[in-house]
Amino acid sequence: MVKGILNAKELACYIINYNRKKFSSETSPIKLQKSLYFCFAYWGGFVRKSKSFNTEVKIDKSEWLFNEDIEAWVYGPALPEVYHEGENIVNFNNENLFDGNLDVKNFLDGILDEVLKVSDFKLVEISHSDSCWKKYFNPNSSKHNNVINKEDIINLYGVNSW
Repeated sequence: MVKGILNAKELACYIINYNRKKFSSETSPIKLQKSLYFCFAYWGGFVRKSKSFNTEVKIDKSEWLFNEDIEAWVYGPALPEVYHEGENIVNFNNENLFDGNLDVKNFLDGILDEVLKVSDFKLVEISHSDSCWKKYFNPNSSKHNNVINKEDIINLYGVNSW
């Protein structure tokens, strides 16, 4: 199994705190879920692209930002492990989250600067246009909890998003 760089719950805590400091705003559950998804997708795509194409810089880090499952929910991709923590997510210690990974932090801060400015339902709309969510979301299911294959996400964002 591929090893993720970060823990999704600690990253979620970081995102909430980042949003408070940078935008003086609370982070809704939808915005948190979409932020986690797009951070995973764009990081994975960035690393894949650096390894796959003839680029000057090769990123020697995992394409997987975290290991936790991403599922296709009604409002788009979501991490149940983070969602079910609810407001307890702010209690996770993320003091050393980016030790040895300042490049990851800087990359994610750039993604968050863009994602956190977008309204919740615009993020839902954007994530619903994502072929990975479409592929795994089953509107006829009563649970809406199909796991989205992370390789599909990284393949999509490593090829099409730049």
